[in-house]
Amino acid sequence: MPVIGTAGHVDHGKSTLVQALTGIDPDRLREEKERGLTIDLGFAWLTLPSGRDVGIVDVPGHERFIKNMLAGAGGIDLALLVVAADEGARPQTREHLAILDLLEVPAGLVVITKCDLVEPEYADLVEAELEETLEGSRLEGAPVVRVSAATGQGLEELTRQIDSLLDAAPAKRDLGRGRLPIDRAFTIQGFGAVVTGTLIDGALEELARKWRCCRAA
Repeated sequence: MPVIGTAGHVDHGKSTLVQALTGIDPDRLREEKERGLTIDLGFAWLTLPSGRDVGIVDVPGHERFIKNMLAGAGGIDLALLVVAADEGARPQTREHLAILDLLEVPAGLVVITKCDLVEPEYADLVEAELEETLEGSRLEGAPVVRVSAATGQGLEELTRQIDSLLDAAPAKRDLGRGRLPIDRAFTIQGFGAVVTGTLIDGALEELARKWRCCRAA
């Protein structure tokens, strides 16, 4: 299953966009809901127009949680660089963009959110500024989609663009053994230890009746 990851400055609408696309609130912690701030990684899934299922990793945008962002961005197949139309590129926009470059994320697109809050002419200025920000990065020349999670503007176009980019993305390598970098580890009563991560190589399958493994995102 391909995995999509968000990136971008705090409060630019990453989690709200994920919820608008999937119906799933990726902010699962009580503190996140109380503060309206993503702290840890969130997860959701989506069926695209082609019928392809994808996993989505939502990352925090605040500079204090950059380690969590790094954990979520590792191994993704497609990045959504989220930029709010009423603010434009901000410090973590550029920082997250640099991280995507360092991780050599295969593909990406730019999502300008909150377009219901500005006039189209202002969104034009934000998009022009972003072209300069993206110069020399892996996202230079990437598609740009304008959306509003509040009104639904652009969401269908966004899913079509994601589908198109994943069609052209290279297949995950398979060297005959599964590799799953762990981004979370915890215990659940009645089950024991649980780990989550993004499968970056090979496949995991049931090895014995008492060991059950599944793909994680």
